[in-house]
Amino acid sequence: MSGPLDAARSVASRAYSAAIHWRNRRFDRGKGVSRVDRCVISVGNLSMGGTGKTPMVRWLLEQLVTMGSHPAVVTRGYGARNGQDADEVLEYRDANPDIPIFVGGDRVAVLKSELPRHPEVDCIVMDDGFQHRALHRDLDIVLISAHEPIGTDVVLPAGRLREPPASLQRADAVIVTGSRTIDSTLAARIESFHGQKPLAWCSHSWSSLTIIDASGYREVEIDWLHRRRVVVRLGIGSPETVRSQLRVLGAVIANERPARDHQPFSQAEATFLSDVLDADAILMTAKDWVKARDVLDLNRLKVPIVVPRLELRFLEGEAALGQLVHDAVADDEDRSLQDMSS
Repeated sequence: MSGPLDAARSVASRAYSAAIHWRNRRFDRGKGVSRVDRCVISVGNLSMGGTGKTPMVRWLLEQLVTMGSHPAVVTRGYGARNGQDADEVLEYRDANPDIPIFVGGDRVAVLKSELPRHPEVDCIVMDDGFQHRALHRDLDIVLISAHEPIGTDVVLPAGRLREPPASLQRADAVIVTGSRTIDSTLAARIESFHGQKPLAWCSHSWSSLTIIDASGYREVEIDWLHRRRVVVRLGIGSPETVRSQLRVLGAVIANERPARDHQPFSQAEATFLSDVLDADAILMTAKDWVKARDVLDLNRLKVPIVVPRLELRFLEGEAALGQLVHDAVADDEDRSLQDMSS
């Protein structure tokens, strides 16, 4: 059965590649591309999820605020249902309550609707924007996971790529995420598609843990997990990174509630977690918690919820990326002044 299915997927992947090629050539000629009168910085990737776009967007927002800019985020809001906000939208609002978050599949239409109501916004960070080419961007950042088989994987549906690696040619910068070291082999592979080596390398690290129960919230060190038995619920693109971190910290995974990336939190899951007895805690990411908190009754839980705080840490290239962001904003300001004087 797998032979015919694999063959069908291979044919579908070739058709998908052809469609992507035609679409990209059209955008390359400027057809269907719209501008907004703000600097736009896009963060995206080639593959389906799991590259750490949310931590990178948060890092960019911090840089922009430090520079004196007034940024906003525009995002598709993938995975939302029944009029609810998507997990990433909730995460952004929790982490940056003073920064506007604009949501919609048509980013151009969303910005043209929202920006007149937010005249203070002078810069847009577009989440998951590499393939959303209808919106012109002043800086195009692409994230590649250190664990991603760049150059050997194929496009959907046979593989996990949204478009071929050759598309990296149009990126302004490639950033490797989830890396513990500088990998010269991966750098050379990226350079063969992008034309340059990665601008920066970074890891995703847990800086602390938030313990949540009926009494409230409290912060503890990550070594709190040492020798603790935990039940995990990981509705994220790369759950193995969390499992690996737990093993490093000496935690024991007593049970795991399987979940898809962006999967909404159900009442059945709430019931399952409320009955957990043979563990010290229930661990989930912030992406899971922002959905679970509206469903879980903390008074019914017999063990606390643990949510790791995830931070982006650069191994190399942080200053170079910061300069690239600064230059993009400065160039946009110069263009705006020229437009006003002409």
